[in-house]
Amino acid sequence: MILPRRRVRDTFLPWVQLACDILTIVLLLKAAFWVRFTSGYLPSRLGVPDYPMYLRVFPLIALIIVLFLRHYDLYRASRTYRVSEEAWRILKAVAAAVVVLMAVTFFIRGFTFSRTFLVTACAVVAVGLIWTRYLLAVVVMHVDRKRGSFRNVLILGCTEESRKLIRYYRKNPRLSTRVVGFLDDLLRPNTIVDGVPVAGPLTDLAEYIRQHRQVHEVVLAVPGLPAESVLRVLYECEKQMVGFRWISDLFGMIAAKMTVVNHGSVSLLCFKDSPLADWENRFLKRTMDIALSAAALVLLSPFLALIALWIALDSKGPVLFGQQRIGQDGRRFVILKFRTMRTDAEKRSGPVWAQRDDPRRTRVGSFLRKTNLDELPQLWNVLRGDMSLVGPRPERPFFVSRFKDDIPRYMARHSIRSGITGWAQVNGLRGNTSIEERTKFDLYYIENWSMLLDLKILCMTLFARENAY
Repeated sequence: MILPRRRVRDTFLPWVQLACDILTIVLLLKAAFWVRFTSGYLPSRLGVPDYPMYLRVFPLIALIIVLFLRHYDLYRASRTYRVSEEAWRILKAVAAAVVVLMAVTFFIRGFTFSRTFLVTACAVVAVGLIWTRYLLAVVVMHVDRKRGSFRNVLILGCTEESRKLIRYYRKNPRLSTRVVGFLDDLLRPNTIVDGVPVAGPLTDLAEYIRQHRQVHEVVLAVPGLPAESVLRVLYECEKQMVGFRWISDLFGMIAAKMTVVNHGSVSLLCFKDSPLADWENRFLKRTMDIALSAAALVLLSPFLALIALWIALDSKGPVLFGQQRIGQDGRRFVILKFRTMRTDAEKRSGPVWAQRDDPRRTRVGSFLRKTNLDELPQLWNVLRGDMSLVGPRPERPFFVSRFKDDIPRYMARHSIRSGITGWAQVNGLRGNTSIEERTKFDLYYIENWSMLLDLKILCMTLFARENAY
């Protein structure tokens, strides 16, 4: 049985923040111009400047400020700061933007641009952004409370550090995070610690997160655990699509792909996010998926119609074949392919992989599978948003249920959209090949994603024929 989608992805929030920031910047620049030059409140020795020219510069000012806000990590849903910390980052971003803008205006000779106005206006913009972000956070908190949309955390080990973490989350409600329970070997079940119940011993982890679908993250706070025990906790979390972090003062736990997140005085170690954790990278990848899949469907439509006709003439049965697969965050979807096998291919055997020289294939199907042309209908899956052009290949629920218990970190493949092609496939790992090796290649792709890597894989796919049967 495949678990339903569990991970919380606040992909919408950065877009709201971006829209609010741009609107705030432009409106405050216009207001500052009116107060400084046309309101009559402040005398101007140079008279009223050319407003249309200033107006054309305002989008450039907004763009530069937004780029620096991005540089200071203010558009990542996974990074929510205290009011003071967010305000300090905004001030630094706007100050850096002012320096760049002052340099830019030095080279603009077409008209005289008031640098005094620029500095004053940007100071007003910085204050406005701080207030806008604060009010937006209040609205988000209100919506979260009304919807009950919290990030729920289960803590393993009732230590002083874990209790500090509980107090930190309570003092910072804008994080929309709450601790729902402890698992601890030294405390009796149903004991209440800092308002949080003890649910049982550490050995209950797998059963607890299976039964409590509202848990989004597990924090390991038990000091001195051997590496094997930590890995067991990590693998169990990944199987259940639950985030994993641990307190950074655990002995001997150092990893190259780790980052430190400070929540109050508590330092948490967690795996570094994939580049696709950034909303702008997801936007770029999705934009490329939509553009290329739509163009391919239009350009290849006559060719697709010919293949469909060929299949219909070759054997009885539907032209397209739909099959349930497991995609991003464990979500089920129906993948589309050109039918390449008899309609009763798995009537006796049940779910099995295709074999070399598989007798179940039709004559046309053998050619389509060897040339990868049977995958072309998945361009529609990409356009719908079920899949991406490039990503880990989605597997059937029957096999995912088996692999998630046997293959370490197998479910981590499902942190991004599945793909028509992938890094494992272009390296010959397809068909009846090692699942462990495929998983390693898929995780490498997730951790090292870039647009160039996607383009490279798409080009390699045109010549990838190994193990295509």
